[in-house]
Amino acid sequence: MSANRSRTAIAAAVVLVCCLAGCHSQPASDEPQYIMLTYNGGSCQQNGSPGMLDVRQGQAVIYQGASQLRNFQVGFADCPFIAGNCPVKSPNGNSINVGKPNADTGGSTFMYSSLTIDNEPCTNAAQMGVKVAP
Repeated sequence: MSANRSRTAIAAAVVLVCCLAGCHSQPASDEPQYIMLTYNGGSCQQNGSPGMLDVRQGQAVIYQGASQLRNFQVGFADCPFIAGNCPVKSPNGNSINVGKPNADTGGSTFMYSSLTIDNEPCTNAAQMGVKVAP
């Protein structure tokens, strides 16, 4: 019985070590991160949520409509993006690549000061924004 317990303990230790070895952070993808905007009678959403959205440090962010839009504008009190592409304006509804979050923004939250979709203001803009993951 003691030998069986020893083998079981060794097997469990090997599995634990293998699992821990696989637990390392994955590098950020080179793929851009899309923020899909939708308007629903004044209450707006981004990627299906009426709240905050996590964006990754070092990854380009692209704003666009979840469906075809005539125009949109996203305002920030403080711009989190490298190129200073705020407010995010698309007068013809096309996708807008705002670039990567600034290097010093990791862990910070940036609320929208305004959000307008197809010339209609979003009543919940102040509850929405982006949080930059470190």
